[in-house]
Amino acid sequence: MVYNMPFTMPGPEIPAESARRPALAVALGDPSGIGPEVLAKALAAGVEADVIVVGDMEVWNIAQRVGGVTLPAVPVHEVPIQDRSWAAGAMSAAAGRAAAAWLTAAVRLALSGAADAVVFAPLNKQAIIRAGFPVRDEYELCASLAGVDDHDEMNVIPHPAGTDASGGLLWVARATSHVPLKDVAALLTVERVLHTIRLAHRTAADAGTLAPRIGVAALNPHAGEGGLVGDEERRIIAPAIAAAASEGLDATGPHPADHVFRLARAGAFDVVVAMYHDQAQIATKLLGFERGVSVGVGYPFVMTTPSHGTAHDIAGRGIADPGPMRQALSVAGRLVRTRRR
Repeated sequence: MVYNMPFTMPGPEIPAESARRPALAVALGDPSGIGPEVLAKALAAGVEADVIVVGDMEVWNIAQRVGGVTLPAVPVHEVPIQDRSWAAGAMSAAAGRAAAAWLTAAVRLALSGAADAVVFAPLNKQAIIRAGFPVRDEYELCASLAGVDDHDEMNVIPHPAGTDASGGLLWVARATSHVPLKDVAALLTVERVLHTIRLAHRTAADAGTLAPRIGVAALNPHAGEGGLVGDEERRIIAPAIAAAASEGLDATGPHPADHVFRLARAGAFDVVVAMYHDQAQIATKLLGFERGVSVGVGYPFVMTTPSHGTAHDIAGRGIADPGPMRQALSVAGRLVRTRRR
């Protein structure tokens, strides 16, 4: 059941151009991890949006108790769970089934027009797979529900340089993601790298970054050293950058991967395009793990989640940091507002 009373969290006034507050369908995440707890804490701290919590009332009540907060006015779209055999701090099919059910309900709210965005607390993709869902991860699950084929994921952190042009955000895209490292070079093509640059430009611009400056990372050490330690830079990455530049995109590189994030930190870039998962994630988590957000791209609605996982080792202890969850809610609201404009 959805309780339709307005839920107005305390916070500063919203500018006139965003008079209608974003409506966020927020799934509880994995009940065996810290997701429900950090959501309760984040909402208690305040968010400039109308929120519908999607999940199970018993889990939601426990989350508030663990988090030491009380949120009686939050509207809840209840999706009761029959199998409650999960245990705090342990991955299980039961927890994955619950997380997938709540995420599915949130996506359906967005597809119906009842919400502008889907935000989900941390969940465990392996638990979802163990529950029998034939998907690689939660993004593929949402894509199957939304009927989209071309979708991706980007990460965003507060910009270390705090530049005004960037809107205070540093975006990171990956040409390849959850694949074995040994397969990365074979998967890179000019079109794939170009597609990632275009995607990164569009996403940053949608979030309010003015003329995004994009730094593209090399694959090999020292950007290949003229072909001495790899030629993917010359054959694939440089032609993709040139093609992007011919389209009017401000993309440069390939920059050595051990240097590109240093340039970004100094304010040279609003966006970094990496070639593989850890090339992006190690630097991103060092620069902004406490407020990192993952953004689903290519969906007919805004979709965000904290970049961290379920933290089973501290689940149920009431000590989880809600910072990334608060940032995920904030970024979702911001993306909704810029899309409207």
